[in-house]
Amino acid sequence: MTRGIVLMLTALIWTGLAAVQPGVDPSESPLWQTAVRSRGLPALHGDTVFALTTDHAVVALALDDGRERWRRSTGERGWTTEGARVVVAGDVVVAGDWDLYAYDVATGAPRWSYHPADGYAPGYFLGVAAGTRVFTGSPSGRVYAVDGSTGRALWTAIVERTVDAGPLTTVFEPVTDGRLVLAGYTTFASPDDGGVVALDAETGRERWRFRFPNPEDARRAMSLAGGPVIHQDLVAAAAADGRIWGLDLATGAVRWTIPGLDGPFDGIITRVDQEQRGLAIVGDRLIAGSLTGYLTAYDLTTRRQVWQLQQGWLGSLSWRDYTHANGVAYVPFISGFLHAVDTATGTIRWRTRDYRQGLAWPVLIADDRVIATGASGVWAFRAARPADAPDPGGEGR
Repeated sequence: MTRGIVLMLTALIWTGLAAVQPGVDPSESPLWQTAVRSRGLPALHGDTVFALTTDHAVVALALDDGRERWRRSTGERGWTTEGARVVVAGDVVVAGDWDLYAYDVATGAPRWSYHPADGYAPGYFLGVAAGTRVFTGSPSGRVYAVDGSTGRALWTAIVERTVDAGPLTTVFEPVTDGRLVLAGYTTFASPDDGGVVALDAETGRERWRFRFPNPEDARRAMSLAGGPVIHQDLVAAAAADGRIWGLDLATGAVRWTIPGLDGPFDGIITRVDQEQRGLAIVGDRLIAGSLTGYLTAYDLTTRRQVWQLQQGWLGSLSWRDYTHANGVAYVPFISGFLHAVDTATGTIRWRTRDYRQGLAWPVLIADDRVIATGASGVWAFRAARPADAPDPGGEGR
């Protein structure tokens, strides 16, 4: 059987399964939808949504109806945009492509671009903005802090230095609490290893580092598989063996660990040798995805499983961390489906049912709206609500 036939049959199966699933599909009556082929996590400034297109551009859309206000190209070439996020820093929106590009939020006028003298590809793993400071990782083993007003480098931190063509290290999207910048990293060796590093947000000086401990099977990769996510004085991150680590924000000391999922698994992916676990912390719940398609909630106090949503027939959950608001987590599948899940109960509040929409990226939550990107365009849905919350407008409509 040829690869093309396999793909066609898989598409037909997925479409048929999706069609018979119960529940509200917000894409049947979206608030608006554009035809802009897009990718990554959008950003919001006032009443404007900014999204990254697949052809190296940033587009500004009106939050109320999706009409296009401006569009600017990064000027880069290649079959698709390298980065997967835009962030707002003061009065500029910063786009991650191979490098970083900033535009005036109101007019789209180019303000600056950042091409580092040390390392490369700061746009590939664009992280977050804190005020006018922009923090980003890179596949060159570095974390960069850039002044959003000028595009000037504030500091560069080398997480792992490559010596004599040794193993390469990738630093993924950083997060910050304003004082520390937390970044997960993977060193591609044999086997891979990784961990989490905490840097001073003002200076870039390393404050602590946690390297994932080796498992019993020394041949297993211990690369980053999810996070870090910050919750109060706690940092959570996952390793490729499926374990989730709870670390002290101030010191990096281990507080607890949660073991990986134990099969057998029911779905398309029935065995996982190297996990990817998107994470979110919502109240007293730690929400963790899996390549198996299983979404699991743990009690943060006891670390016991509270509920588990088994959607393995849709394939793997996205490995990027999940956005959430008002007790609902928005969980994308790599196959292109998006689920809104009540974090208290694991109930699906709404879900999309057509994989061709390609909604495989983390979403932006803007008040009562969810902005999602994908191959089919930029979509605005009404935000889901937990079961015990009033919804005068109707779920997803």
